[in-house]
Amino acid sequence: MKFLFILPLLVVLMMGSFSLAFAMNEYDINIPSGASDPGAPFFWSELTTGVTTGEITVYPRDTVSWHNGDGPAHTVTSVTQFGEENGIFDSGLFHAGESFTWQFEDLGDFYYYCYLHPWMNGVVHVTDNLGSVQTIDKVASGFTDDGLGFEIKYILDTNLESVVDVDSDEKTLTFHIAGDTELEELIIVLPVELIETPTVVWVDGQETTFKSEDVFTGTKLIIKMEPFSKEIKIMGAYVIPEFGFLAMGILSVGLISTLVLTRSKLSII
Repeated sequence: MKFLFILPLLVVLMMGSFSLAFAMNEYDINIPSGASDPGAPFFWSELTTGVTTGEITVYPRDTVSWHNGDGPAHTVTSVTQFGEENGIFDSGLFHAGESFTWQFEDLGDFYYYCYLHPWMNGVVHVTDNLGSVQTIDKVASGFTDDGLGFEIKYILDTNLESVVDVDSDEKTLTFHIAGDTELEELIIVLPVELIETPTVVWVDGQETTFKSEDVFTGTKLIIKMEPFSKEIKIMGAYVIPEFGFLAMGILSVGLISTLVLTRSKLSII
């Protein structure tokens, strides 16, 4: 009798575990009115967060739906990171008020664009990493002529500090983890203009393994680390020069001015 009582309970628990193991999330991206105009302020709008980059992070078996809130028809067409169609998914034309939904099964970065309006592009990151996509702005801003520096995106369950140590002599970038991470990897995309061909990575002073992949926005690294790590140092073949473009420009102007003054003095003599 006890066995007959316990058996239904076990079935319920097993069914509950089965549902949790295959649970999935649904995400919605709106194509706003005017997106077909290349001068529009943005071309996508994630309905829950308002993010307008067309970039979203999901987990395996999650679905993403694109809703056409614009007047003209659009497509959501899968492409490589270099903009070449790869046939993974293609909505075909869907008109105002219509939607296209795709379920992502595999890990990876899935780039897409609108075939009719190629300036409308985005990327779906499918990961089993429990962190979220975050951004560090104005990295090495003192080394660029516009003062804006570089943008670095990463996935982590806590934050990287906004100040990144740039050492052009060592050819390294050093990142500091602000909080406590329980993850065993860091995913980070580095602009090639900032650091080229990363070759060695250290975590808390110990060399670690990593995977590297060229993507449209730079070099993506998947870095192995221990939970509660605090410092990530990356060495490349090249790091933006210490003086930067602005300083080099000022130096060039100074040299030209010196030459002009010298020539003027010689002409007076």
